[in-house]
Amino acid sequence: MNLLNIFGSKGLVGSVTDILKGAGILKDPEAEFKAAQALMAFELETQKAFTAQMESVNATMREEAKSDHWLQWSWRPVVGYTFSLTIINNYIIAPYFAKYGVLAVVIPGELWSAMLVVLGVAAGTRGLEKWQKAK
Repeated sequence: MNLLNIFGSKGLVGSVTDILKGAGILKDPEAEFKAAQALMAFELETQKAFTAQMESVNATMREEAKSDHWLQWSWRPVVGYTFSLTIINNYIIAPYFAKYGVLAVVIPGELWSAMLVVLGVAAGTRGLEKWQKAK
């Protein structure tokens, strides 16, 4: 995650200083400079915290991949395949074959949310790893 992507081409520092100038809070160049320094320090710390969090997730995934136990390194793909098969069954197969007794799998909303979170984190960290390697 990059704060520049969130705040546009000016980034966090430019966006916040523009707001403070517009509100009349930053009136002199020295105050503007100090505010920009404080915001840059905040942005740097935020980036460091995010990087540390991603490294922690990646370290966990690397340790799982090294495991001799198949369930420890395969649980993410199993969740992904289960999610995909459920969607295929519920929205492709069941509507066409309902007259032959094929039923949709009823999954509570909380379970759908949990599956989406797991898949989102797995896909996001995997994409981040590929992006970092491509750099």
